[in-house]
Amino acid sequence: MNELRELYEMILTQRTWSWAILGILDLLLFLTVRSLYFRPLVKRAKTLNSKWYHEIKKAYLRRSLGGWLLFVVSLLLVVFTWQKTANLTTFTLCEAGLVTLIVMMLLFAAMSHTTAFGTALIHVLKQLENNQMTL
Repeated sequence: MNELRELYEMILTQRTWSWAILGILDLLLFLTVRSLYFRPLVKRAKTLNSKWYHEIKKAYLRRSLGGWLLFVVSLLLVVFTWQKTANLTTFTLCEAGLVTLIVMMLLFAAMSHTTAFGTALIHVLKQLENNQMTL
């Protein structure tokens, strides 16, 4: 238990490298939130014909750049906030605003991925409807 306390203190005091730990936590939080929205859609899409699913996945990958950009912005905000925050026991109004912005960016990124998947589904369905795909 003492080792964990020392690690915690080291992370708080050595901010030149400890931002990477917060970045990893940010990524884990994003992937968790994204999977809450995303997993039910992917599960149902996988029940389709495998060729259709691969077309949906390919269309999604082309549309998911916005979600990844929002995630990168949230990651940069995490690093900026971590480097600029002097005391973790009291937040200034600016720091509280940055934390709120980070959380909002993570949620928007997750919703952007879900929207990208939904539009990919509609795109593939539209192609099937117009008989443009021979699957």
